[in-house]
Amino acid sequence: LHSGAMATRRRVACFAALCLGLAAGSRSLAGRTRLAVSKRARVVLEDPASKADPLETVRWLPPLDTLRAAEADDGQMVLPVFPLGVAYLPYTKHTLNIFEPRYRQLYNDVLFTGARRFVVPMVDEATGRLARCGVVFYIDDLQEVSEKTGDQVKYVCSHTVIGRVEMTKVLNPEAWRTRETYLKAQVRALEDDDPSKDGDPPSPEEAARCAELEKGLLAALGDLVATQREAEELPRFADNVAEAANVTRAADGGGFWGFAEAWHSLMEQRVLTLQQRTQAEVYQKVVKYLQAQSDGPLPGFVNVDDLPEGIREELARIQAQYQAQLKDMDHDPYGQSFQLLVQAESHADRLELLTRMVRREQRRARTAMSLKKLFGGDASATTEDAPPEERL
Repeated sequence: LHSGAMATRRRVACFAALCLGLAAGSRSLAGRTRLAVSKRARVVLEDPASKADPLETVRWLPPLDTLRAAEADDGQMVLPVFPLGVAYLPYTKHTLNIFEPRYRQLYNDVLFTGARRFVVPMVDEATGRLARCGVVFYIDDLQEVSEKTGDQVKYVCSHTVIGRVEMTKVLNPEAWRTRETYLKAQVRALEDDDPSKDGDPPSPEEAARCAELEKGLLAALGDLVATQREAEELPRFADNVAEAANVTRAADGGGFWGFAEAWHSLMEQRVLTLQQRTQAEVYQKVVKYLQAQSDGPLPGFVNVDDLPEGIREELARIQAQYQAQLKDMDHDPYGQSFQLLVQAESHADRLELLTRMVRREQRRARTAMSLKKLFGGDASATTEDAPPEERL
């Protein structure tokens, strides 16, 4: 990835701080609402293409090596393309480190023309395909850092996500293979289809449907908060989040998109908590073994291959358990669940998607709580240990 820093929030950070209830016993997380999480810690999600529900199917472009160069249609918008392995949300802020020659050129070009914007689609790690829908980054600030970094990094840039687009045509697909320059695509702005087409407010029927879906999302959120509190999960939402949340349509980063970013923050912190717990368990296993072998100082570096087979098997078990728990979480904070929100073309569809996420998270939390009781407080149990009828 070209991202050198965690996303910052505009106004959403305050709401995220309100939502994320962190107990004093969680020393590593208490008081923190912006956490850098390794992009390598990714949840293995079911391939959305295998799902029958089109609402939960990511729309991908055809493989770029199957496309031919094309000209843009008259009067259509063309934007540079900067693919990244993350699904970004509208109205968020992000900092990127720019070092590849082709993307140095991209920044030079958009600054020279004054456009200061480009499209960022998600990349499917398994296939290398680009999501058809992406977000538009606007360059707020750029620092030239070549001298400071020995030219390893050219620019450090801050951006705001100002909109969503669908790429209707890739003009130079061969650039993805040659890396000689950056991709360019013809795009159309994604506008919600539940308001009327002339920009007037939604019809009474559409407004009533959205109001009912908003009510359903808040009800699901209230149920999740109660389950998290009962299960004593960390991190978790604050008890009053369902009353404080605003999931209405808004065009300035509040409302639905503000809550979506708070949900994203919870998923990030969940991954980080699991990482820290796993790292601590690995450390304790290795240190215990080394202390049993010698009374002297511990070595500063240990090659895993040099450890006994029994210890290596224990570390492999911890890693497998970690992967199973990541899979149980279901909502990769950098992955396809959030891409579905980006590509949804109506407020109603986004409400339906996020409600499903919240309900699935509640079922996961309730199952984990039952397993914790069943295994006498073993927090490492996953839903794969549950009876089939209780699995997510």
